[in-house]
Amino acid sequence: MTRKRLEARPASSGKRWLIPVALVLACAAPSPRRGILLHVSNDLGRDIVEIRQKPCHDLDLSFVPIEGSHLSPGETRAIVLPESCIDLVAYDSRGRIVGEQRGLEMLPGSTWVLKR
Repeated sequence: MTRKRLEARPASSGKRWLIPVALVLACAAPSPRRGILLHVSNDLGRDIVEIRQKPCHDLDLSFVPIEGSHLSPGETRAIVLPESCIDLVAYDSRGRIVGEQRGLEMLPGSTWVLKR
């Protein structure tokens, strides 16, 4: 029985390009949206059709609807908001303002409960 002698060989030079390409792809990927979760609870007894937001102290900008902000009665939902100061307004199905937060600078774990 003959024994083969094992020799250490240097890594193939063909695989050396994998690490730089992986680093470039990681840098090119969009970063996840940063923000803070605001837990909104609807204790009004009627639907909140939408919640709108705008940056604080920016009088020229109008309020922009927050995607997925419709809340049924008794529902609680987490909404991702920017870390900066914001103003919020909640509307019912008749277009009436049912809740408002001005100059909101949130801490992690913040909650907004809309009540009658």
